Amino acid sequence: MFVNQYRENLLNSVGLELDIKSAQDNRLILSDGRVVKDFLAQYGALPFGHNPDFAIAEINRFIENKEPIFFQPNIHKKVRLLAEMLAEQIDKEKYTHCTFTNSGAETVEAAIKFTRLFTGRKRILSLHRSFHGKTYSALSATGSNRFKADFIYDDKLYEQVDSEDLDEIKRKLESREFAAFIVEPVQGEGGMKVIPPDTLSNILVMCKENGTLSVFDEVQTGIGRLGAFCAATLYALKPDVILFSKALGAGISPIGAMLYSDELYLSEFDRKHSSTFANNVLAATMGIAVIEHLTKDDGKALTHVQEVSRYVDECLEQLSAKYPEHFYWQGAGLMRGLEIQDSKAVDNIFINFSQRSGGLAYVICSFLLKHYGLFTMPLMSRPCSVRFEPPLNVSKEDIKTFFTAFDEVCQLVENGRYDILFSHLIDIPVADLPPASVSYPISRNKNIAQIKAPIPGLIEGKKFAFLIHTTSVGEFSHSYCLSIKENYTLEQQKRLGNWIMQVASIDFNPDIAVEFGVESSTAYANGMLLFSPINPEDMMALSAKERAVLMKEYLDMAEKNGAEIVGLGAYTSVITNGGTSLVNNRQGRIITNGNSLTAVAVVEGIRSMLTESASRQTLAVVGARGSVGRLSVIGLAHNFGRIILVSRPNKARILLSELTKALLSSVLRTHDVIQPDSVMDKMRKWLVKQNPGVTDAQVLHQQVLEVVGTFGLEAIESYEHSLNQADFIVSATSEGKPFLNTHYLKDSAIVFDAARPFDFIRDGNHHIYEGGLVYQPEKVTYSDCNLIDIPEGVNLACLSETIAVALEGVNVHQSIGRAIDYNDALAIRDIARKHGFIPVQYSRNNQGERYEHVA
Repeated sequence: MFVNQYRENLLNSVGLELDIKSAQDNRLILSDGRVVKDFLAQYGALPFGHNPDFAIAEINRFIENKEPIFFQPNIHKKVRLLAEMLAEQIDKEKYTHCTFTNSGAETVEAAIKFTRLFTGRKRILSLHRSFHGKTYSALSATGSNRFKADFIYDDKLYEQVDSEDLDEIKRKLESREFAAFIVEPVQGEGGMKVIPPDTLSNILVMCKENGTLSVFDEVQTGIGRLGAFCAATLYALKPDVILFSKALGAGISPIGAMLYSDELYLSEFDRKHSSTFANNVLAATMGIAVIEHLTKDDGKALTHVQEVSRYVDECLEQLSAKYPEHFYWQGAGLMRGLEIQDSKAVDNIFINFSQRSGGLAYVICSFLLKHYGLFTMPLMSRPCSVRFEPPLNVSKEDIKTFFTAFDEVCQLVENGRYDILFSHLIDIPVADLPPASVSYPISRNKNIAQIKAPIPGLIEGKKFAFLIHTTSVGEFSHSYCLSIKENYTLEQQKRLGNWIMQVASIDFNPDIAVEFGVESSTAYANGMLLFSPINPEDMMALSAKERAVLMKEYLDMAEKNGAEIVGLGAYTSVITNGGTSLVNNRQGRIITNGNSLTAVAVVEGIRSMLTESASRQTLAVVGARGSVGRLSVIGLAHNFGRIILVSRPNKARILLSELTKALLSSVLRTHDVIQPDSVMDKMRKWLVKQNPGVTDAQVLHQQVLEVVGTFGLEAIESYEHSLNQADFIVSATSEGKPFLNTHYLKDSAIVFDAARPFDFIRDGNHHIYEGGLVYQPEKVTYSDCNLIDIPEGVNLACLSETIAVALEGVNVHQSIGRAIDYNDALAIRDIARKHGFIPVQYSRNNQGERYEHVA
């Protein structure tokens, strides 16, 4: 049985799942005896830590007196007392009405319902990066897309604005369309961003002027978190509505409260709103206890928060001064967001993606837990940010312990020591690695493409995004930073890759891996690689719905970052049927699947190796039904006299029929040169001499199918029998893993493997050429290393096709589906050539043993 399977799996995989035996104050005692210090405090819901003595004493009295817990429809005197105490902390003359709920999200729901009823308006305004809960209306008001998906929120009646843009806020409110403007004074999930009090004051004034109710969501800031009862009291502001929850229950009982004034009272709201478990007497008892504890002894607890908050400020300022390029913080009181920024890693796919996606924040939290016994979690809506939100009674000593540990994290990032940060996740002792003081660059590569500024005399192409994902552990290891490459053994690097694959099977949301620019002789364009860590096997195992969601996330990310052209890399093409399912994408992106240039690069690469008439040589093609394989067959049928289509069992007839039809569609229209005695030459001669009068395509297809073997085209249902006859082999399947053995091959056979991951097992017994490579217009890499192990200045044709059509500024989809027209593929090749992307050519090396790229 799972209770939130995703969360359980994720926390287990990153080492943050705790088996807690008991808890007291900010101490978690684990089942193995370890003691962990809690700096999360249940996201602010534990104002005085776990099981505070004053709350436990009240519970014991409550039970001993056998007081009622649920008392509906009556209002228990303790419930009314709690409402009065809340109002007294702010302004008991103004706030005369209180509605109790069971959670923060439910409180927001109640506020939205209330403000709509009062104003007669439906629209709700909130801030970008805000978080108001995950129920329908609360999620709709939330200003982060992290938790949103189609059908689970309202994208019509809710709008978000930037807190800094007061002019836009004014314009929105002056429309007089909004029932409420809901604001977190400190954005708890948005990096702990503090909304300045002047801004809050202006918002209240503008709301009042335009008939919009102002709502302070103090679910997280309320009950002492800022060193005052709430932000409203701290800033002496009085919004129309104030919302509380989290800490109000003393960390014992869920509860929420909405305060508003008598002038806003609507009997209709009271009649139409209720909740079975609201007005809970036990929860009210906890609320009374926590307010009493917070305010007793002249507010001693609040004074403590103010004092330790100043100490936190000192610690944060010291870190900022020590690591100005790597550390950034936001927040106030005892709610802070600690953000790691490694600008040196922006060209490294692994680290930059980990930062941007938030994965590195989980690793940092795991590191703090493993090495220092400190428990916290990432902020949910801010990349690479860690939450500092201890109980209000946290000691200076514990704060010092936390920031001493975080200082080491900052030092590791500054020194490029990601080998140490990740080591505990794959059981590498830190003692086995160089000391933390030893510094490593992220990479030694200096020839990395950078974003292009406008270039005089060159046309600006369209911004592009190329979609990538992990194809294999081995290939992904190219993207490791230098400290991991140099300090991990190959076996340890593989273990890290396997761990990444494990996490990726749980959370595979795409994000930007790197950004760069490209220029040709006539144009320049900027773009990005959008990366998901999911591997082919897991991607292919996704349901149709999950595939659609993944591709939507890719395209949403492309749209968000201004990419007009989207190229499909590896299995993003496979799961979209060569882009067919994306041609009507709602984001309006132009799609190319990259298969045209990939296939033509294979064709031209093989042609560069032909030292004798190909009409006397045999070509075998594995994966001929796919678009790359199909185009390769058509292209090389212009040269080879015999082509074997390698078939799965019982599929030879279908395969032969499909490829015969493909050749027929090209033979009389091709813009390519047909060599004498090639398959294409023999087919063309037969059509001209033997059957010139047939115009019915289906009849012609059947006639040709009966004699196609005489042209040199056949299908064989055996890998061994096919491959051991071949002089040249092209493989381009979607198998998802190596499955072809080289011991079937002739010693002299030349193999082009265009699959990603590769189809052929690299056993060292036979050289395998990487199919689908092109020269770039500049001798650079598009991150600090190429996606596969190839030299700078050479890259994958699928990526290059995306860049080339972006430089050209095309306005229609390219290379869509499996049945790409061969002449269209040649047109893509010509566009690529125009911009300096030229299929790699080969010549024999000095020893004559194998072919190498022609420089």
